[in-house]
Parts: sequence; C-alpha cells; structure tokens
Amino acid sequence: MSISKLYQIIPSDVCFSCDVCCRFLESDSPLAPIFTEAEKQHTISQGAAPTLFQPQADGKSSQIKLKPYKDFYICPFFESETSRCSIYANRPLDCQLYPFALMFNEDKSSVVLGVDMLCPFGETHLETEAFQLHLQHVIEYVESEKISRQITTNCSLIGEYQDTVKVFYTLNLKMTHATPTVNT
Repeated sequence: MSISKLYQIIPSDVCFSCDVCCRFLESDSPLAPIFTEAEKQHTISQGAAPTLFQPQADGKSSQIKLKPYKDFYICPFFESETSRCSIYANRPLDCQLYPFALMFNEDKSSVVLGVDMLCPFGETHLETEAFQLHLQHVIEYVESEKISRQITTNCSLIGEYQDTVKVFYTLNLKMTHATPTVNT
C-alpha cells in the first residue's frame, strides 16, 4: 500500500489554542525542527533566510535556529500572535509527524515511533479508535519506501530517547548511514 500524504489528526482549533508546539525552553533545543536538504532549499526558495538553518551531524539535514520570545524560544516560522505556522503547507516531515515522534529506543538499538505525551490532544485522545487508526496510518506512512528512505538518509530526523514520548512501535528501518552523535 502506498501512502502519499500524511494528514493531521489534531483539529486546527485545538492546535491554535495550545501552548506546547513550536516553543522551546532552550535556544539550542534538540527538539527544534529538522529539515532535509530538499525541505530547506524549498523553504529558502520561498523567502526564508539561509542563516536560519544549522547543519546537522548527518551532513544531510539542518535544524532550524530558534529565536528568543518572552522567556523561551520559538521557531522562526511560528506566528506567536495567531499560533499559526507561516510555512504550514510546506512544513518539514519532522513537523508533519507531530505529535508522533521518531526516536531511538533507550539503548539505541532500534528506531521507535511514539506519541509525545506533552501534546494535550495526544494525551487525551490516545486511546480513542480514531487516534489508534491514525497511528496505524502514520506507521504505514513512515515505513513507506519514500519516507523510510528520507529518514534513513537524514538520520538527524531520528531524535534521542525522550521519556515524555509513549512508544508504540519499533520501526522496520534499514539504517544506511551512521547514526548522528549527540553532544551532551
């Protein structure tokens, strides 16, 4: 089965009223969005400054540089007045997946898919039939040939283990490149 598009299960009005996404506690948060080279180039072609992107250890992707806002940091594409994303239609895969997260398991032996429990919608709708069906859709999407190739080529899309993410599935990804090292 070929899945060409990932739909967002969270209703827009819920996202617009939330204060979790697109906001970060540190300027160098490892959770800031990752862009593949193609996503970065497309975003730049739409008017984004090339200096907004920090190259990652995999040499194939870049992380967005966050900007200060009040007492935290935000994605430069996040419009704080409206809680909307200025590149929503072309946001990177990393953002499209949320509240689902790709990460290494605790011992880094495999790549898992989970739901970020900091997302209020994910937390309250996790056990619903609609959410569980969507989870299956996300698994199929991530394991599709095109997307799995994108992930394994841009291994910075795979985050470090987070205990706020409830793991649901171990992905069947064939890692073709060394995993990125994370400085702590």
